[in-house]
Amino acid sequence: MLSQTEYEDTLWKYNNIPQSITGKNRKNIRQLYRKKLIEHQYASTYPPFQSSPYELIFLNFKTTEKILNKVINIINSSSLFVLDTESVCVFKQENKSALIQFQIITRELNTYILIIEIRHLPKPHTSTFALIKTVFESLFQSNNQIYVWGPIEELENFTQFGLFTSEQIFRCTYKNLQNDFKLYWYKNHPHDSTISKCICEQCLGIQANNPWSIQDAVGHQLHKWLDKRLTRSPFDIGLDPNLVQLNSNQVEYRQMITRYAADDCDAMFQLLISMDLINQQQSSPIVPDELDDGLELLL
Repeated sequence: MLSQTEYEDTLWKYNNIPQSITGKNRKNIRQLYRKKLIEHQYASTYPPFQSSPYELIFLNFKTTEKILNKVINIINSSSLFVLDTESVCVFKQENKSALIQFQIITRELNTYILIIEIRHLPKPHTSTFALIKTVFESLFQSNNQIYVWGPIEELENFTQFGLFTSEQIFRCTYKNLQNDFKLYWYKNHPHDSTISKCICEQCLGIQANNPWSIQDAVGHQLHKWLDKRLTRSPFDIGLDPNLVQLNSNQVEYRQMITRYAADDCDAMFQLLISMDLINQQQSSPIVPDELDDGLELLL
């Protein structure tokens, strides 16, 4: 959250961009200041987003066959998933694909978040690489439903790594939760001129042809601040603390980036529950014994 001085300075800069700056540069600078102001607004208004209990599993060249086989079994016994990706910004080049993260939602609403570190995969000829391919083969089945925030086509950028094909991606049923949420809000929050704080899209400043950001949705629906300050993080550095020896500062930094990536999935999961798209049930957050094998539980 910005200090009062920082907030006033950012607001002034947002409203006083020099006329000499034009075109795309002007638009980018204005968008940068706007994001800072929005971040400050949510941080000042709502408590931080709290993750639901989930089991965090990294998939990379350090992941054992035992863990991979257990992950495949969990996927095969589930049919509901949430998926997201992360890329790294490269100056004057296309973004560099870095992470695929997806959340497995079991029938009991216990969840597991998998973070596939695309830049730290095992060699293609190894058995663990073949098992990671099987993970995606199990995920992309016709009876599975996968929720995403935005178009699924962005996943095609990851086919270059040999884990799955474009044809496999489109086998299952995708639901664009970003579109679903917009329709949900329009239906449940029409304009009401009789109240002082109407929360219809127009009164919130969201144009009819503009999609919702996940931060906006979490703020207005869940009344939580989903921190997006790490959007431009180096997601390709190797987040799993088991990849290389790290000092305490390096571990802490990677934990922050990991939580950022996982929270985008879990935020969709919590939105699904709040929108009654999946049923909230009484379930134990305890991880099954057979999975408690060197994995990290985030609460």
